[in-house]
Amino acid sequence: MSSQTMGNVGALQAEINDLLKKSVRVLVVSHIDPDGDAIGSQLAFASYLRWLGKDVVSLRDSALPDKYRFLQGSESIVAIDDFVIAGNIDTAIVLECPNLDRAGRVGSLIGEDTTIINIDHHADNDKFGHVNWIDPGASSVGEMIYDLIAVPGYRIDTATAEQIYTAILTDTGRFRFSSTSPKAFQIASELVAAGADPQKICDSVYYNMRPSAMRLIGKVLNSIEFHRDGAICLLNLTRDMLQSSGAEESDSDGLVDFALFSKGVRVGALIKEAGPETTRVSFRSRDGINVAELAARFGGGGHIKASGCTLKGGLQDSRKVIIKMLEEAVDG
Repeated sequence: MSSQTMGNVGALQAEINDLLKKSVRVLVVSHIDPDGDAIGSQLAFASYLRWLGKDVVSLRDSALPDKYRFLQGSESIVAIDDFVIAGNIDTAIVLECPNLDRAGRVGSLIGEDTTIINIDHHADNDKFGHVNWIDPGASSVGEMIYDLIAVPGYRIDTATAEQIYTAILTDTGRFRFSSTSPKAFQIASELVAAGADPQKICDSVYYNMRPSAMRLIGKVLNSIEFHRDGAICLLNLTRDMLQSSGAEESDSDGLVDFALFSKGVRVGALIKEAGPETTRVSFRSRDGINVAELAARFGGGGHIKASGCTLKGGLQDSRKVIIKMLEEAVDG
């Protein structure tokens, strides 16, 4: 098993490319409820593998959000329910999954003889692969993919440039999160030079909402709650809100960011009713509150300032648990 250390990133990248050259049928998968980094990275990596002459299987276990369908090749990421197994998968590329469970049912296609290449930028990654490239300092997995595919003879075309630019743009919160490094800007500049259109991408992702999504935003913002003198902001999303607005699950992507829009808020959460006894929570924070540690208490994880988890329990009971935990974090 190989893992990244500060001094061996180049060697690890070379090891990954050597393994890919020997592979025949390669699975590429990212996490359930995919975001821009997951989708952009998955598409870009699949294109690179096809250039290498590999038989590529690119799968997902969640709906593809409409706002990312502008990316060329998005339809090539096949829903697992529509996938017909034909042949052995010798290598699996698992992107942005802190553990294999985050890949959903796609993980069941990875056999004992499958070589797993685990590429992620979450510090809490379980290192479940045969090769583990984990870089918490990277702005996104898209940034890591850009480095990996920078090999002699491979030219990043416009489609791939837009895919990676989308990955970096969305995972840096439009280049405003603390993960936004000089390197992220440098790569973005090179992607624009390769054909990525910043206005087209930003408009497609952030300014092209369906009316149903706008109605959902209104309902969620109307549910806003403040606790601890405004240091905590909570947003709630029920199944009824989704149904009455005509929205889809993917329309809630990014709603948690509103929790930090108010002055004085140190930590925020979007509490989402996923089922009668299942509640999903997304966290955002500032001022040194580590929400990755909070999410880890329920088997989740992520980054220090952005994380998520799933609770077993209804929305109201889960809300009480989350509020108490956030109050303790703020008081701490």
